[in-house]
Order: sequence, then structure tokens, then C-alpha cells
Amino acid sequence: MSPTAISAVVLRQRSTVRGEIISVVSTERPSVRTDAEISDGTGTLLLRFIGRASVPGLAGGRQLIAQGTPGLVDGTIVMINPLYSFVTGE
Repeated sequence: MSPTAISAVVLRQRSTVRGEIISVVSTERPSVRTDAEISDGTGTLLLRFIGRASVPGLAGGRQLIAQGTPGLVDGTIVMINPLYSFVTGE
């Protein structure tokens, strides 16, 4: 499946997106999770990894491809526990 622009994702419809990690934040309260905000130039999306205090390799500036079902959480597009892979030199 080829990547969809973040600005064009359809909520509650499985999508593949590609973008650059803008920020990574891990929290332990009220629940353990790691959030990575990504951007593709058309918009931003939050990848949320529930139950993970950290995710190896997630770091600002890295490119990745993520696949999951986007939803809206407090006005932000979020993919919960997406499948992902890092993009290496092209």
C-alpha cells in the first residue's frame, strides 16, 4: 500500500503514512505510553504506543512509514500501536 498524505487520511480507515518524526514523548501516568509526532509537510499525526515506556529507534529527524487506523483524540489525529518501519537512505 502506498503512503497517503497525512492531510488526506480518512478517520477509521486503515492507512499507510510516511513522515519525519518531529518529537517523541514518553509518559508513565496515567498510563505507560510513548507518543511520536510525525509530519509529511501536509499535516501532522501522532503515533501512540500504549504500554511502552520507550520504542527503540524513535528519535527526532528519523523518517518512517506507519500503518494503522487513524482516529481523532482531543482534536489530534492518532494511530494507536501502528505497524512501522524506518526509512533508510534512498
